[in-house]
Amino acid sequence: MKKEESYKPEKTNSDQSRWKLGKITRQSKKNRKAKNSRRALAVLSLLVLATFGFGAWSSWHEWSAIRNSARPTTAPSPVPANQPAKEYVYAGSALISTVEPFREPPSDLAVWRPSSGTWYVLNAAQQMVTQQWGVGTDVPAPGDFDGDGKTDFCVFRGSTGTWYIIKSSDGTIQYVSFGTSGDLPAAADFDGDGRAEVAVWRPSNQTWYIQQSSNGAAVSTVFGTVGDKPVPADFDGDGRADIAVWRDSTATFWTRKSGADQVVSYSIGQTGDEPVVGDYDGDGRSDFAVRRKSDNVWRIRSSADGSLTSINWGLATDVAVPGRYNDSGDSDARTDVAVWRPSEGVWYIRRSSDGSLRATAWGTAGDIPVPANWRR
Repeated sequence: MKKEESYKPEKTNSDQSRWKLGKITRQSKKNRKAKNSRRALAVLSLLVLATFGFGAWSSWHEWSAIRNSARPTTAPSPVPANQPAKEYVYAGSALISTVEPFREPPSDLAVWRPSSGTWYVLNAAQQMVTQQWGVGTDVPAPGDFDGDGKTDFCVFRGSTGTWYIIKSSDGTIQYVSFGTSGDLPAAADFDGDGRAEVAVWRPSNQTWYIQQSSNGAAVSTVFGTVGDKPVPADFDGDGRADIAVWRDSTATFWTRKSGADQVVSYSIGQTGDEPVVGDYDGDGRSDFAVRRKSDNVWRIRSSADGSLTSINWGLATDVAVPGRYNDSGDSDARTDVAVWRPSEGVWYIRRSSDGSLRATAWGTAGDIPVPANWRR
């Protein structure tokens, strides 16, 4: 049998032309769709860029306006000519900072009465503050042991070598065994941390014993000789007290400066004079100074320029009490020449600002003057 063959019509020329035309038409439509899609995408991209670009320009323009408006249009006011040499910043009763170079803080008038062991302080508001602390055989040894910018009530009991301290920051009591009978208390801020160190000078071996408040370590240094008197003070202006003695036999100050660990001596006055060191020129450094009872003259060497000044002040029976006694008539940073007269209980202060007299009755015969920055 013959195999049946399927019929496949042959394409004519016209059929082939229509097929090719349809293929071309479909391809053109596809190309147009792709082209339109790309065109729409480009338009959308331009819109996005325009939107964010405008926003960024607006933000920059707004920030520029704020920045330019915040600029000062005038120069800052000049610093007042009569600004204090040192400003103390307190939070409540606590000293939190100082914003000027180191200066001796102002002193309040105060006495310690051995007969009752009572301290009497006349504060800046001219009000009396009292504190019973110590016994008649103690030695008053006030200092700022807690670093709050206020002097603490303290006595040294040589018979037991004990320091008894009432901290002004919180009223707590501290007992410190440091020293022995015969030692001379010499509390001062030797390490510059803003707190006074418990310290003594031992005449028997001419040794300084210091308990550092910064780390609690005890250090000792041989400095001085028999007959010397300890006079620690900041002679180099670095904010740390220097070990120093007054040698009456040669009328000479000897000091070991903490800033350069350098030993310096300076002769002033004569045998029999008493040391009265203080910052009399207000340069932030203690000046070598002595007072002679036979002629009532204070002899002061300025650390600022080396000049010598002589001031006649007081009587032979007076007690020298140099200090920075600020009031409405004297607010500078210089130590004032001053004496306390036991027979009258009167403080005679020579204002460093103009040399005028300030006389204030505070204390009685038998008291021991203890001027300091009590701030009570």
